Amino acid sequence: MRYFCRIIYDGTRFGGWQRQPDEPSVQQLLEECAQVVLRSPVSFTGAGRTDAGVHAAAQGAHFDYDGIIEPRRFIHSLNALLPPEVAIHDVRKVAPDFHARYSALRRTYRYCITTRKSPLLARRAWPVTFDVDWGMVTVQIPALLGEHDFSAFCASGSGSATALCTVYATSLGQERECMVFSIEANRFVYKMVRSIVGTLVDIGRGRLRSTLGEILDSRDRSQTGTTAPPFGLTLDNVTYSEVE
Repeated sequence: MRYFCRIIYDGTRFGGWQRQPDEPSVQQLLEECAQVVLRSPVSFTGAGRTDAGVHAAAQGAHFDYDGIIEPRRFIHSLNALLPPEVAIHDVRKVAPDFHARYSALRRTYRYCITTRKSPLLARRAWPVTFDVDWGMVTVQIPALLGEHDFSAFCASGSGSATALCTVYATSLGQERECMVFSIEANRFVYKMVRSIVGTLVDIGRGRLRSTLGEILDSRDRSQTGTTAPPFGLTLDNVTYSEVE
């Protein structure tokens, strides 16, 4: 039988979601702990391969297991083995053809920026202490909406056959001491959100004269600005029709 679950993690000490040959990964940790609980090897498939240092508030994943799982007991047992940085929630049985990656309809990412050094947010927000015209940044964001080729914001090593993505919603607003950029799309290419955020900051501080729309239309990676660091990024949600 196939089971779905939500996973929360602080990605600081992990090499990313996916198994790595020489770094700890969230996927490997889950599989090792689940094997102890279920007394059988299991393989977790995630909705997205978050990079090293990136966090998740509601990563979607599925795994197959021949027996019957009682969700509440499984969640309690697995969370007891997992370290404080990782937790599993919302375990439920799904159809055999459900796929955490390919059945996903939308994914939402949030990127947090703090305008001053903040020790309590050191692993959650990018400290941008120079002057940024956030009004200028805000007017750039609507250019992302709709279907576009995001080649300009795709880092090398992507492996994707296409850079076409459809963006459904974007926002930029202040939450306490953070500026939070949010973007929801059907898919994302490699380092797309971090590249967009870094470029927006460079436009807002006057380091780039091109508009975000012009850079997007250029499809030229060399036209973009800084790639924002990973620790400010969180996979905030993955939407499915089957599990909502």
